[in-house]
Amino acid sequence: MPFLPAHSLTARIAPAGYHQRMNAAALLERDGLLAGLAQHASVAFDHAGSGRVVFVGGEAGVGKSALVRAFLATMPADVTVLMGACESLSTERPLGPLLDFAQRVGTEFAELVQAGEERQRIFTSLLDAVRTGARPHVVVLEDLHWADDATLDLLRYLGRRFADCRALLVGTYRDDEVGTGHPLRRALGDLAGTASVQRLSVAPLSPLGVAALAAGRDVDAEALHRRTGGNPFFVTEVLAAPDAGLPAKVEDAVMARAARLGSDARAALDVAYRGRAGRARAVPRAGARR
Repeated sequence: MPFLPAHSLTARIAPAGYHQRMNAAALLERDGLLAGLAQHASVAFDHAGSGRVVFVGGEAGVGKSALVRAFLATMPADVTVLMGACESLSTERPLGPLLDFAQRVGTEFAELVQAGEERQRIFTSLLDAVRTGARPHVVVLEDLHWADDATLDLLRYLGRRFADCRALLVGTYRDDEVGTGHPLRRALGDLAGTASVQRLSVAPLSPLGVAALAAGRDVDAEALHRRTGGNPFFVTEVLAAPDAGLPAKVEDAVMARAARLGSDARAALDVAYRGRAGRARAVPRAGARR
């Protein structure tokens, strides 16, 4: 089954415009990961009994979603894509990702999900639809660090049975928010011994990657990498307003993550923030003294 070359995706991202810059940043240095996903898909689609489950981990803003979108853009037209996401809601939405794509599976399945039928019946119905379908499937479950208990049970159920399908399941999660006691960590541990389950890790950009993004700008790329840790989202936001100190979107993202920390960790972060608040500054210009 033919795929578009992974490297062609990066080359086709236009340099102008915020979303194009964000995509370019998120896909820089990702050719190996795109090739890895393509290889898993090739094996999974080859014949029934070769299904794969791939968990893609990385910090917030590192480009997990951009990577998955770029991978999906290489899929042949005969592949059915089912894509859903978990959300950080005050009131849990059980099996929330299924609500996102239930209609694409079929009317009967959508009615089961909407009615909140017995979970085992929903799990079996989804597996049967993927297993018996004439076309290969890609099922994407995003932001699994926010998954409710029912979605984690679905993950365990599918993870142990997807090898019987002509399909690939891709799950993304923030690995820096999944500690030893996190429910997703336990689910990943339950599936660790399953041969068809694999992991990929999306790393921050290297200093060379940040320098490539900053090329042609009057910015000290080394200082920019130190300041952002190579996070593509942070790099893009800072480059968009290099004299603005801490960009509002970056501050919002950091504060949202801090709000979910435990009280001790949040207190330690507050102390560190107060200590640095008065020292926030723009990225130095190239050649500036530091």
